[in-house]
Parts: sequence; structure tokens; C-alpha cells
Amino acid sequence: MFDASWNVFRLVADFMHLGGMAFGVAAILTSRSVAGFSRKTQVMFQAVFLSRYLDIFSSRQGFYLLFFKVGFNLITAFMLWLFNKLHHSYDASADSCNLLVLLVPTVIIAWLTAEGEGFREEAWTFSELAEPLALVPQYIMCYRAPKVRPAALIYVLAVGGYRTLYVCNWIYKRYVYHGAYHDYTSWIGGAVECVIFFDFLVRISQRREVIGAIGASPLGRVMLQIDDSAGRISEKIELGTIGRRIPFGLSGPGSQGEENERKQWDQSDKLRDEEGC
Repeated sequence: MFDASWNVFRLVADFMHLGGMAFGVAAILTSRSVAGFSRKTQVMFQAVFLSRYLDIFSSRQGFYLLFFKVGFNLITAFMLWLFNKLHHSYDASADSCNLLVLLVPTVIIAWLTAEGEGFREEAWTFSELAEPLALVPQYIMCYRAPKVRPAALIYVLAVGGYRTLYVCNWIYKRYVYHGAYHDYTSWIGGAVECVIFFDFLVRISQRREVIGAIGASPLGRVMLQIDDSAGRISEKIELGTIGRRIPFGLSGPGSQGEENERKQWDQSDKLRDEEGC
């Protein structure tokens, strides 16, 4: 029996997604550096994959689905391990995105809008709403970088671009099955992800040395403005309530992080001056 779900758009998209992730791992291993890559994007993806593929523990899976579901989780977990292993090459200040701003509203919306009842349905809805935001930290790093690492750019094009093929897959399935097929949560998430991805393509194609120096798109300016202010607002709230910043930079560096970075540079300059005497 013909099954429109297994169409060429979906198959190419799946392998493009997996290939992009594998390329990112290979690029880091060969260079022994995570420079240009966002750890927060990997945290987001791990949350997406863990919450989406809970059915591997409760439903019978074919080899194809099991291979990709386990593969996505393992590769992302390995990426996070590489960030820990090669922490000396990771620029935490450049990975400035406030994850709480992305995660907290997404969790609330998923809980309110999940179809059906039960944790698994809510977790799946969360994963569909969180995936469009998973590459936002990586986009911000690329936008702000004086020079974008080519490997990071290829990674983004593959891992972000695969979703455009999934949109084609949904359109094809809708054409075949008509009203019998609908998945509004995935469609909305995919549309948002494609808009952000194409905005990135336009901006990165126009960049010169520093992307902020060119005429940015309205969406790009909003994204960078939110990133600029979210860390400082979180810093003020956290210091006023718990007396310290949330660890691991989850809420962004804020002004205190920028000040500490400036002091570190000042100390380094002073040390070089003393050594030169």
C-alpha cells in the first residue's frame, strides 16, 4: 500500500539533518576546537530530541525511525561532551543567548496547547515549539562574529535547511491525503523555523566584516536587541532576588559578564606590559 509519508522530501531531509550534525562533530574533532559553535544550541536540541522521542520506550519502532531517533540524541550528547572536553576553545561570552527566555514561554505554551492528555503529548508539543528556537543561539553567534567559522556556517545551513524540505513533505502529504492529514503544531513550528532560517540566509549573504554594520532585516534587529537586553534584565532580577546569577550562563552574560571580560583583558594587557619591561 502506498504511503505518502515516505516521500523523497522527507528522506532527503532526514539524511541532510543527520549529515549536518555529523559534519559538526567531525569539524570539532579534526580541529580540536568548538570555536564558532554554540553550546546553548546543543542544549536546546538535546531538550528537543529527548522530549520528542519518548515513544521509543513505549512503542514498537522500525529500524529507520529508531536509527534516526537514537542517532540524533547520541550525536547531540556527544557534541555537549566535546564542549566540556574542549572548554578552553569555547567563548561563553559570545554564546550570549538567554535560554530561559526561550524555554520558559515554550514550556508554558506547550502545556496549554498540547492535544490530548499526558506528559508524552505535552513533551511532544514542547519539542515541536522549541525546535524553531534551537538554532537562535547559533544564529546570534554568527551574526555577531567578526568572522564566521565556515564549518559552523555549513552546520547551520544543513541543520536549519533540512526543515524547508520537511515543509515540502507536509505540503505533499496534504496534497495526497487532503483533509485527512493535518498537523498544525508541526506546521506552525516549521513555518517559524523557516522564516528565521531564511532571514539568517539573507543577512549572512549580505554580511561584510561585522554583520551589525549592514542594514539588517527587521527580524534580525529584533533578535539582536532582545539578546542585548535579556541578559541585563535577567541579571538585575537574579541579583535582586537570589543574590547571584543563575549558573552555566543560562540567562546570558549581562553587564556583569561584560565587565568581568573587560577586567580580564585589562589584566592581560597589564601583564604583557610588565613582561615587556
